[in-house]
Amino acid sequence: MAKHLLYLTNNQLVATVWDKGVFSTEKTFNNYASGWLAFSEYLELHRDIPAYLLTDLVEEDFQRENIPHVFGRAKNSLIQRRLNTIYRDTPFHKASHQGRAHEGRKDDQMLFSALTNPILIKPWLEQLHAKKIDVVGIYSVALLNPLFFKKLHFGTEPTLLITHQSSGLRQSYFHEGYLRFSRLAPETAWSPESVAEFAKSEIAKTTQFLASTRLILRGDAINVVVIANSEIISYLHPLCPDVDGMQHRLIDLNEAQHIFDLKKMADITLCEPLFLSTLASQRIPSHYTTLEQAKFHNLSKTRGNLDLLSAVTVTGAVVWTFANGYNAFHASNQAQKAQLDTQQILAKHQATANSTKVTLASPQDMKAAVEVASMITNNTPTPNPMLAQLGKALDTLPQIKIHQINWQVSSANDAQTDAAAVPVASTESTPLVAKLIGIPNKPIEILTLEGEVVPFKNDYRTALDSVNQLTRELQKNAHMQVEITKPPIDLRPTVKLDSQAGNDADLMKPRFSLKLVWKP
Repeated sequence: MAKHLLYLTNNQLVATVWDKGVFSTEKTFNNYASGWLAFSEYLELHRDIPAYLLTDLVEEDFQRENIPHVFGRAKNSLIQRRLNTIYRDTPFHKASHQGRAHEGRKDDQMLFSALTNPILIKPWLEQLHAKKIDVVGIYSVALLNPLFFKKLHFGTEPTLLITHQSSGLRQSYFHEGYLRFSRLAPETAWSPESVAEFAKSEIAKTTQFLASTRLILRGDAINVVVIANSEIISYLHPLCPDVDGMQHRLIDLNEAQHIFDLKKMADITLCEPLFLSTLASQRIPSHYTTLEQAKFHNLSKTRGNLDLLSAVTVTGAVVWTFANGYNAFHASNQAQKAQLDTQQILAKHQATANSTKVTLASPQDMKAAVEVASMITNNTPTPNPMLAQLGKALDTLPQIKIHQINWQVSSANDAQTDAAAVPVASTESTPLVAKLIGIPNKPIEILTLEGEVVPFKNDYRTALDSVNQLTRELQKNAHMQVEITKPPIDLRPTVKLDSQAGNDADLMKPRFSLKLVWKP
């Protein structure tokens, strides 16, 4: 995503567009009415690109104070009151938490900072707001320096970081890992040698100031880091030897790009591209946020979200329409294919019918013949139903042993006699059509069986009970009539018991006979 980067100093504003890691050609506007007018005309070409305003001004103040350790709304109210008291004439102020005090009641340590001359910023913001351009944030080079300090890995050691920009030398002091103050020294020198001399004198002034304000004690060690182009660094080396309590680290811009993990940029002579690349490549919250700027930014975010939602909705509608159109096209093709297949099948059927030889019997006669054959098969008597019932009953009486089974179909006279004796379970009969064409009903079937009860052990009562139980099991079927033609032993008083010598074993066997009559 492209970003519109604006670099503001006391004298001018430099504008460039960052897109995919590449900066466009810079446009410079002076800090006067003519420059503001030219900037307004320039913005007409970049109204859709969000803007990031990076300031590097002399009029930036830093104050470090302790406040009571409170939470929530009370803390926010306390900080806001303190900011309004210290910086009542500017809306561009900020409070940064820097840990807690080590002694006493352990108050919160705060760094209050502000851009104390809002007149330098407001004309540019007015042009941006007039064009309804989203200003993502207002940033400070001094407050970006902590990102660079972390990359140097000095930890909590006192460090003075000096960077060279078109506006001058920015000097930022860090102690215990936190920014304590920062100042911009406008330069009047132009040659690399004179800039090096100017840097040497500024380092001496700043270290003297730190000692006088007791930010460092005299004789304490301090690291001095200078970031500038290679020519200035070459002149600084003999001017800044390491002495007791002061260690120098001189970094040229090529080395700085590697240390700060920035994309390699050729032919840079100042530190502005380092700060702009850091701002463009990272998501950094705004340093100096005002209500008006936040309002425009929130409206822009809402508009962007709505545009994205609209795009997603339109895309979804297009996809849905395409899917429906594809389904309709596919269904139409399937319908045409089915119609073609139907026509082909009908044509094959007609061709087959035309090529088939004419038979003597019509299809109706053939159908009737099949139905008559089915009726004859259904009315043909078989012993299967009776044997199935007998097998089912014998499963419950394992002591009964069958010796002989005779199955026969009753004759006409027997059928009349037996039909009267057999109860009818249903009024349904052979279909009328079978009678009309002369197919007889299923005849009555007669099954006679002979068997005995084993083991006997001369227990006539158990033998009689077993035969009676078999009779009851068979009579559970309403189509069957059961008659005991010969019980295991005849207990009628009129029957004479007799025996023959040498045949006692056969006479002692409890044999019986049953007659089963089945009416389908």
